[in-house]
Amino acid sequence: MGIEFGIPYYGAWLAGTAFALVCLYVSLNVMERQRQGRIARFVEAKLAPRLLAGLDASARRPLAWFTLLGVGALAVAVAQPHWGQSLREITKHSRDFIILLDTSESMRAKSPLPNRMERAKQKIALLLDKAPADRFALVAFSGAAQLQSPLTLDHRYFRTVLDSMDTDVISEEGTNIAAAMQAAIKVFAKEDEDAGVSNRASRAILLISDGEQLEGDGIEAAREASNYARVFVLGIGDPDGAEVMMPDFMARYLKDGRRGTSEHDPTKPHRSALDEGTLKQIALEGGGAYARSVADTWDIDELYSRFATLSTRDTSSELRLRLVNRYQWPLAAAIAAFAAEGVWLAIMPWWRRWRERKQRAAGVDGAEYA
Repeated sequence: MGIEFGIPYYGAWLAGTAFALVCLYVSLNVMERQRQGRIARFVEAKLAPRLLAGLDASARRPLAWFTLLGVGALAVAVAQPHWGQSLREITKHSRDFIILLDTSESMRAKSPLPNRMERAKQKIALLLDKAPADRFALVAFSGAAQLQSPLTLDHRYFRTVLDSMDTDVISEEGTNIAAAMQAAIKVFAKEDEDAGVSNRASRAILLISDGEQLEGDGIEAAREASNYARVFVLGIGDPDGAEVMMPDFMARYLKDGRRGTSEHDPTKPHRSALDEGTLKQIALEGGGAYARSVADTWDIDELYSRFATLSTRDTSSELRLRLVNRYQWPLAAAIAAFAAEGVWLAIMPWWRRWRERKQRAAGVDGAEYA
């Protein structure tokens, strides 16, 4: 049966405890010799045990052993030894997050660098690091919305899906925030139907977009989504705007294969700016908060501090075999050793007198015993 310890570097701890016990033993012996030497200056060695209760070295020896045993057992108790197995139910508590990721063409703008899409994926990865016990789902949207990953505790799978996101994942062009909100509502409504109860208090929707809304009414959709979860928004981009141009590999699929010059030609460069007004209104109607993306982690830290107000719920449980913490046994031994030391101090004079009487009865002079 294996034994494990609850403290790190327990080998060094036990070795240090053994060294400390050796030092304590030597110190107790030195103190006892010094005590005997001081008494010998005033009282003859043969008379000292009879005149001074507790002086007898053989009677005092158990005190040292009780002290050593108590200190050693206490050190083992602090190390928290574990042995023996027991079945324990492990319940996981988590919150639910649905990420609405804007994958429209405007997310290719290089403001911020390297581009808005890459910055958005970096921020989602930071959020995953901060919430390892929470469930995440991913909805990608442009002119339409599509669920890319269902709610899952498997963050490795979620990261794999996230890494594959790009501006061409949804074929329909445009930016329809309302469609993304409806996709999130559909996921949470199905969860409520299966559970038979609403878990709104433990849910959040995080919209990550530049706010350029070309279709639908995202503000009204956020108001509806607030019945299922709180809506938070992370704005990606610059209010001053940045130039966006259709890449060559997409332009070749146009009718003439060349970049046009007309005002409505999709291949013509255009400026895309962060629409903070719309995004802030979406967060307000959704009962959440808004943050603009920055180069450091302030934005995710700020949003995560708001997520702290969400409650958690039991999402899964399983039975696991775990070693049992047996610190009570060495702790009880330490308490018993220290208690025995006190008891021995109390009975030591009586024990000395009893031994003297026994020795006299045997015809042995009590002054000659060691």
